[in-house]
Amino acid sequence: MITLQGLSKRYGDTVAVDSLDLEVRPGRVTGFLGPNGAGKSTTMRMILGLDRPTSGRALVDGRPYRELDRPLHHVGAVLDARAVHPGRSARSHLVALARTHRIPDRRVDEVLDTVGLAGAARRRAGAFSLGMGQRLGIAAALLGDPRLLVLDEPVNGLDPDGVRWVRDLMRSMADEGRTVFVSSHLMSEMQLTADHLVVIGRGRLITDAPLAEVLDNSAWSAVRVRAPHPEDLVTALEAEGAGVERPGAGELVVTGVPIERVGELAHRAGVALHELSPREASLEQAYRELTSDSVQYAAPTGGRR
Repeated sequence: MITLQGLSKRYGDTVAVDSLDLEVRPGRVTGFLGPNGAGKSTTMRMILGLDRPTSGRALVDGRPYRELDRPLHHVGAVLDARAVHPGRSARSHLVALARTHRIPDRRVDEVLDTVGLAGAARRRAGAFSLGMGQRLGIAAALLGDPRLLVLDEPVNGLDPDGVRWVRDLMRSMADEGRTVFVSSHLMSEMQLTADHLVVIGRGRLITDAPLAEVLDNSAWSAVRVRAPHPEDLVTALEAEGAGVERPGAGELVVTGVPIERVGELAHRAGVALHELSPREASLEQAYRELTSDSVQYAAPTGGRR
């Protein structure tokens, strides 16, 4: 588990991370989201002991990272998958890491096979594509069979099969009871992968909630209704304070009222329904709502000028 207690980081007058209190729990994939400059990378670096907090603490299983004995067995991390000596082969890079923790060479071969690089084990890392570099970084993260994974943009550069493989890997590790903490700008992928979301903006916590709750609370969540004669239902819904749009004849899009309540009101009003279905918000829509006041580097709308 990762625990942040009043975690803050300042660079001169700039506050990169501002008093974060957070627990990242095992047994689920926690997505870590926020606009550029929100403080995500700085937070991850403090968790891994690469940056020193200005105040507060970042703990891994109750201890600062620097106090962990043989840390690769506790935490596997990918912050910059290309941070590899370009002249080393993939296998040599992993063997060097393994020997710092007395990990046998057979484990190196296991993780190379796991990430699909067994056939490229002797190739120089400097000749790897971006996607192959990502796979090598993930292999290094898995080397110590850790209980916790910290991944920053792990699917960057991967093809669709690779993206699915990473998704399945994170899901399987969470299902084994491990802690998975992943940062990504790919909202569609996070919607498929994450169980829980942590969203920050300008260094401050915005949301710490299950994915389903974030989507349910979005203004974009709605109920779709089809009825041949919906007028009495519209009257009942508006009396409840619901928002009602009529995109076509016999069609309603209802916001502000749960789907169960829409069904109850239709029954009371004697309105026959041909369809009553949820229209779930996308994570991209919900994310834009949450971070609308926290975007530091917004481009003008309307395309090029």
